[in-house]
Amino acid sequence: MSEKKLKPAKNLEIRNKVKDSKFYASIFSVNNRSEAEEKIEEIKNKYSDASHNVSAFRVESESGIIEYFDDDGEPAGSSGPPVLDAIKGADLINTVIVVTRYFGGTKLGIGGLIRAYGNSARMAINEAGIEELNKFFLFSVESDFNQIGNILGQLEAHKAEILNTFYNEKGGTVKSIISSEDYEHLQRDIREKTGDKFSLKLEKTLFR
Repeated sequence: MSEKKLKPAKNLEIRNKVKDSKFYASIFSVNNRSEAEEKIEEIKNKYSDASHNVSAFRVESESGIIEYFDDDGEPAGSSGPPVLDAIKGADLINTVIVVTRYFGGTKLGIGGLIRAYGNSARMAINEAGIEELNKFFLFSVESDFNQIGNILGQLEAHKAEILNTFYNEKGGTVKSIISSEDYEHLQRDIREKTGDKFSLKLEKTLFR
């Protein structure tokens, strides 16, 4: 898997007119599928009177990359796939685009729709700009009860995102996310604070 991941630099909306139809392309950087779906609903509510709100997203998940599109009433394959192709063509991840159409009375045909939706999505990408995502590690730390407090203290000191803490009869396990730049420093400090009485497992590389 490539170590380089890209996302939109800004969230914004562009407007594009094709013959009599108006196209509004809204682009957002998100962290997961849930956020992508929330942005789609946000635009659908904002432009509830539109003819169509075509959407597509490409996001990372624990099981891999999720790709999605919705033609929203346009002829099958004429709108959602071109928007998704624009996202993939720019090598973007954790990105959602919604292209809103107000029909102006002139039919564009399948080819015209593909161009209109794809071009609107690419215009939004170009206007937003592209930036590189930061690299993070998802990991778990396990230790006995005497050291869990020290571990939690170091996670907080290094501004790690604590996801869950699990306890059993032997001790506890903390699942967290931290930037790749801070990972080695955290590991060193936990080792010093606990006297090396811990077990650390790197579970996944994430990009945000």
